[in-house]
Amino acid sequence: MTTVDRGDGAALGALSRWQAQGLSVRLATVVQSYGSAPYEAGTPAGACLGSWIKTRTGRIKERRVAVVTAGSADGLDLPCGGRLEFLIEDNPESDHVREWHTGLGARACVRRTIDTAGGRPLLATASARESCRRTGYLWQGIYGPDWCLLLVGADAIGVHLARIAQTLGFSVTVSEPRAEHRAGFPAGLGTVTEAMPDDAVMALQPDARTAVVTLAHDPRLDGLGLWAAAPSAAFYVAALGSAATHAGRYARLLSLGLDPAAVLRIQGPAGLAIHNRTPAEIAASIATALVSRKRCETHGRIHFHVT
Repeated sequence: MTTVDRGDGAALGALSRWQAQGLSVRLATVVQSYGSAPYEAGTPAGACLGSWIKTRTGRIKERRVAVVTAGSADGLDLPCGGRLEFLIEDNPESDHVREWHTGLGARACVRRTIDTAGGRPLLATASARESCRRTGYLWQGIYGPDWCLLLVGADAIGVHLARIAQTLGFSVTVSEPRAEHRAGFPAGLGTVTEAMPDDAVMALQPDARTAVVTLAHDPRLDGLGLWAAAPSAAFYVAALGSAATHAGRYARLLSLGLDPAAVLRIQGPAGLAIHNRTPAEIAASIATALVSRKRCETHGRIHFHVT
């Protein structure tokens, strides 16, 4: 048995590989949560779901698609009597999965509509702000490409922030032209590039699932990153530094001809005001701001069980 609760694109890629290997696959999606269950519609249920599917969903084999409700009494590790409603699909069509995966690979949001009473699921391009919902027998899931975080600067704050961001589901890229700073950044916390920040931003082509945070403590490097990121579609652009530093940064960016509306998008100082002082605390405040902004976007997530 294998369970996957990573980004939608990674999970669908794994599903395609497993199907190509001839494995039997079940796809499970949370369609409704009740009480204190810490999951929302469209989100993955976590590793606990894998063993539950293995022991409980043999009962749905007479149907390709089923909706099942379960809670703590059914073997799920949920707090305070919460319950979850799952849409469970036996072996989705491989051509359909590949089409779904291709849509996400192009960094598009995909709307997937399935009739739980029968019929082939339908795919269409979706808005990033559409939400998952169930109406009668119809389930609409909204799925999107992976969330991305570009950090300018590989200092101690960046190390902590990259680590937290990965646990929150972000793929992390770090722009650090300074060799001595790159050398101290731990392996495995993201892709580190020596490209200048403006070039790194342009290479990433930020979209509505991208955040850019400058942490370099170097006005030139931070400024280049902000100059490229502020007019982009990134959902969050922020810069480390005091209020006075940010006021000066704002004036410099305006002098470079940036639209005032674009400059006003930049949060400075980065993060939420939690009276932070240490690098880890500063990183936590920025990560909290990322989650807050991310929650303004809606997306679906998926969970697989393989036998």
